[in-house]
Amino acid sequence: MAPEVEAALISAMVSLVVGAISGYFAFQREKRKWLTDLKTGFQAELYKTRLENYPKIYGIIGKLSSRAPELLNPEGGRQIEGGRQIGYEINDWFYSIGGLCADANTRAALIRLREACLSWTQGSIPPELIARRDDTLLLLRRDLDLQGLESFDLKNRKSLLEMLKADIASLERGEKRRYRLFPKRGKATKSN
Repeated sequence: MAPEVEAALISAMVSLVVGAISGYFAFQREKRKWLTDLKTGFQAELYKTRLENYPKIYGIIGKLSSRAPELLNPEGGRQIEGGRQIGYEINDWFYSIGGLCADANTRAALIRLREACLSWTQGSIPPELIARRDDTLLLLRRDLDLQGLESFDLKNRKSLLEMLKADIASLERGEKRRYRLFPKRGKATKSN
């Protein structure tokens, strides 16, 4: 075979291999980009759904607050059903779109809170129910990427812009926020 033909064949083979390899990597890059865009879009829609539905469960759980307009006490009249009614309302929310979009740990906390409400039969609000309420609120906030039950100091007020800059700087350093699921009362729940 003539040297010119051999050179042309070798050149064609090399071009074919290089083209196939670069095509494969371009395809993989596009596939990864498409999957990333799909996942980002899904997470954005999930976040929007949570923002629409979580205020309702917050209102339901707010009835367990010691500062609620009607203090719950199972020993008196209409209030006997207070805890059970809240348990039923939590159950209704749990089986709506809100419960569907909640994280698995948040759903578990809601179930524990619902059961604590339904089993409360006498006396003042049990400490276990208060603990379940606090755990659930922490997890609901975490689902919205809000920090948990932080302590605060009114003398140390930062502007929203300063807090945003601090969050961005932390992300740029590669730090990841980690939350304690069961914080000590009055302590910050963000740990590094």
